[in-house]
Amino acid sequence: MAEVKGAWFVTARRVILDQHGVGGLARVRASLGEDHAGSLAAPVASAWYPEAALQRALEAVNVDLCGGDPERLSAFVEACTVVGINRFLRAVLSLSSPAYVLAKMPTFWSRHRRNNGKLVVDIAARTSRLSYTGFPFFDDPTYRIFIRAIIRRTMEITSGERPEVTVRDYARDRLTLDVFFKTLRLR
Repeated sequence: MAEVKGAWFVTARRVILDQHGVGGLARVRASLGEDHAGSLAAPVASAWYPEAALQRALEAVNVDLCGGDPERLSAFVEACTVVGINRFLRAVLSLSSPAYVLAKMPTFWSRHRRNNGKLVVDIAARTSRLSYTGFPFFDDPTYRIFIRAIIRRTMEITSGERPEVTVRDYARDRLTLDVFFKTLRLR
């Protein structure tokens, strides 16, 4: 079974409460149903949760808090990314090169997911290609928004430049993203 670390649920709960209050959290939890509502009730960062719980949480946030607007969902995920990366790690990221952080993305992916496919990163002068395979959730548009927003915000924290992150190709179990920097050279 595909699983994801609870850190995302801890962070999402905090951002939901900060942006939408207790009522917003209650709406999202109600949409999750009995099977997954507990993932946002009192999440544990180090615990493993079913990937389906994350999928339902993303959809609930998208519908209940973002009104189905991809830009609002992306902004929510970017806020979670900033909150989830503690101050020390943000300082480390800002001292690291974008190429180094991109090269480490497969490690980040594997540390936060279990039984969830593979990520390969190819880095060129101004563009990097991230190819995810063996992960059966990419036909869900909220996952494509989720991954793009995390990569975009992480790279912005690292480089100071907001890159363009575009979906090059996707299917049910694969996703290819291009990360393009207008002024920054990766190599």
